[in-house]
Parts: sequence; C-alpha cells; structure tokens
Amino acid sequence: MKYGLLYYKDTDNIGDDIQTYAAIRFLPHIDYYIDREALNCFIPREKEYVSVIMNAWYIHNKLAWPPSPYINPLLHSMHFTCLENIDIGEKYLQNMGGEYLKNFQPIGARDIETKKRLENNGIQAYFSGCMTLTLNRFENVEKKDKICLVDVPENIIEKVKQSTESKVEILTHWLDPEESSKKEFAKRMEDVESILKKYQEARLVITNRLHVALPCIALGTPVILIHKEVYEKDRLGSFLKYMTNFVDTKFLNMDIKEILKNPKPNNEEYLELRNSLIQKCEEFIENCEKNDFNIQNLPDIEEYYKNYVSKIDWYRKLHEETYIKSKQMIFDYEKYIKQLNEEKQNIINNQNQELESCRDELQKIKDELELFRQKANELQIQKDSVSTELSEVYNSKGWKFLEKLRNIKKRNK
Repeated sequence: MKYGLLYYKDTDNIGDDIQTYAAIRFLPHIDYYIDREALNCFIPREKEYVSVIMNAWYIHNKLAWPPSPYINPLLHSMHFTCLENIDIGEKYLQNMGGEYLKNFQPIGARDIETKKRLENNGIQAYFSGCMTLTLNRFENVEKKDKICLVDVPENIIEKVKQSTESKVEILTHWLDPEESSKKEFAKRMEDVESILKKYQEARLVITNRLHVALPCIALGTPVILIHKEVYEKDRLGSFLKYMTNFVDTKFLNMDIKEILKNPKPNNEEYLELRNSLIQKCEEFIENCEKNDFNIQNLPDIEEYYKNYVSKIDWYRKLHEETYIKSKQMIFDYEKYIKQLNEEKQNIINNQNQELESCRDELQKIKDELELFRQKANELQIQKDSVSTELSEVYNSKGWKFLEKLRNIKKRNK
C-alpha cells in the first residue's frame, strides 16, 4: 500500500505543519507529499490508490475539493469553513463536493461547528476532536521556570511580565508563506519539533491560538487560552473544558500573580478523544495493509484531467461568477473608501486652514500684547523716574525751607 502525507505547501501558520506532524507517526512510510490546496490535482506515479489521513483545515482553494480519485482517505479530524472573503461559501460541500463526502460518511468533524456545517448540507458527521491531541511527549525535555506567550497582544505581554518573576518567552505561529514553500519538508518538521519542545519545557503557555493550546494539552503543559467576549463557541467551545480560559478583558483586569505562580493543570478528560483518534488512525492503517484495492475503479492517469475538468465545469463557472461579483464588491468598496478618504482629507484640510487662521490671529494678539507690555514697561520706567525726582525735591533743603514759610504764613492769617 502506498501512503501520502497531507500538508499545506504555502502555509503562513506553523499550526498547519503541526497538524501534518501529528499524522506522520501513524503512516508506515511516506510515498507522496500532497498539498492540501491542490488535492484535486494529485496523480500518483502509476495507477494506484494512495491512503491519506485527511486531518486539516479546509480550505482556501475550494476548487481543490473534492480530492483526487486516487486518494483513499481517512476523513477524520476535519475542519470545514466558509470564512473566505471572495469565495463560494459552503457551496463546495454541495453537488459533487458533498457527494464525495457522503461516500465516506459519517465524517470525523474536528469541532462542533464543522459537524453542524456538514449536517446542514445533508452529510452525516460526528465530533472526533483534533489530531494534535494525539501528539506524544518528547523524552529528555526538562521543565524550566518559563512562561511562553504565543501570539497574544502587547497589553497581555506587559501584564504577564509585571506579574511574574519567571522567564517570559515570546513566540509566534506566523510564518512567511513564500519561505514555507521553499523550505525542505524535513526542516519544516524540525521547526515543528523545536516549537513543541519549547511548549513542553514551559511551566505555562498563554495563547489565543487553539492550535497552540491543544498541542500543549497533549504535551502535558498547563495552558491558558485567551479569547474575546464574543467568540466562535462551536469551534473553541468544543475544547474549552480541557483548559483554563479567560476573556481577554477579564484577564487584563484581574490579579494574575497566583495564576501564573501555580497554573491549573489541564483537564485530562481529553484522553477519551485522544484514544479514540489514535484507534481510528491505527484501524485505518491496519485495513489499508490487509485489504486489496480494486484499481479498475480508478481512471486512467492520462485521461484523468480531461474527465475531471468536464465534471467540475459547473464548479468553475460558479467560482468565476462569484469571483466577478466579489471583484465588483471590492471595487465598490475601494471606491467608497477612496471617497471617504477624500472627504476626510477635505475636512482635515479645512480644519487645518481654520487652525492656521486661528494661529495667525493668536500671533497677532501675542504681538499686540508684547507691544502693550513694552509700553507699560516704558511708562513704569517714566513713573519711577518722576517719583525719584519728586522725592529728591521733597527732601531738598530748599523745599523744606519753603514748607516752613508756608506754615508761618498760614499761622499769621
């Protein structure tokens, strides 16, 4: 049996590579590396089935769904989303995309949100949990007095630094997608192991990323998930009971010293999900090894593209129509933003003119006030000079003699 490993070639999030890393240990060997965003284009070197564990986030390029017919899938620990700005929503789970899933139902949904989305499209599903819960702990990794902060905002970083004497290490799951696509796969997996070991050796991890929190649970590291007051309850809510979690505003306003000093252990009820995930993967591999697959059901490789393109023509048109509408919406939006910016700039220019006029008037007042002060100083100097002269006159012998004469004259009258 041939096996393929699913990965996202151009990822900007190492969480995607952690998902891939979680699946590796279940595969007896890896014969193909299959890009998640090009599932429909996969063709093996010869006409054969290739077994693939399909745990992943689906999908940016919705035209890549459904997968190539050469893939024998384990549809488990899957997250389907419609959250794309210029895309076709959930329509990729309908028609041939939905029919593909129905051939393998029930589908293992990573979270309740996905389970509901599949069921709303007539596809049977069950909550399987996330494959990252199956990660094994590394040997010879010792705990350190360290708190890892992963992709949390600056105000939370400062709050933690002010509340602990432990070392604080700032980490991120963001990647440069161009660098990811060029990096050798082995190096990508080394990077995954490196960051997972950092999580395992930490005394506590604080993050707003679900796919930091879930690996930490598997690695036995206490984790705090920070989220907004309003959050995706079906996506995050599927896992919150397994970890400490806080609304961001509450976390910022509370005394966290004791929480950081003695972090609460994670809830080990997750082990039920972990064991079920492991069992499902092991059974899949066991069945792949002992079952014979009839390759007569597969299309000839040289005819695959011709047949496939004809089947998805409706899909292409749907995507093109949606894309054109989206482009128009973007154009209208950009036009609206441009108008707003122009109006804003006009208001700013008018305010600047008024402000400049006020500055000129203020400067005139300041200049007049300075002249007034100068004149007042001159008058004060003149006054002081006259007072000095009068004082000299009043204190002179002549003035005192005249005063005596005036007094004598008054008495004689």
